[in-house]
Amino acid sequence: MRTDSDIRNVLWQLAFQFKVSTKHAIRQYGLNLNGMHVRMLHMIQAAEPGCTANQLVTTTGRDKGQITRVIKELEEMALIERTPHPADRRSQIVALSDHGQALMARTREAEDQVKARLLKGVSKKDVDTFVAIGHQMLENLRQD
Repeated sequence: MRTDSDIRNVLWQLAFQFKVSTKHAIRQYGLNLNGMHVRMLHMIQAAEPGCTANQLVTTTGRDKGQITRVIKELEEMALIERTPHPADRRSQIVALSDHGQALMARTREAEDQVKARLLKGVSKKDVDTFVAIGHQMLENLRQD
């Protein structure tokens, strides 16, 4: 086991390897999605019964144009549906379509395979500690 004490290198490599492994697993399932598609689908699913594009912009920290493009691509793939917002005529609710729900089930299977590989030999206690520390680090970076 390699022990690299520079947290920057470990975080960059972990994020990169996780992204590559997840993308590979998703492609093995025959799903033609990029990382941003998967991330948006997860966020939309977590916000059931739906969310707005502005909520996605706020949550991701990405610019509105990028989120709008991803939403349009997901809609063209019939993975999401947009409906008028009941309280705001200027806004629309974005939700997973039936096809999107089914695809997310398959995506979750692929991601679970990567998660199992990632956590092999790591105790639940260590995972819980890592997650707590990761949340604290994210909060520290968001404070600026």
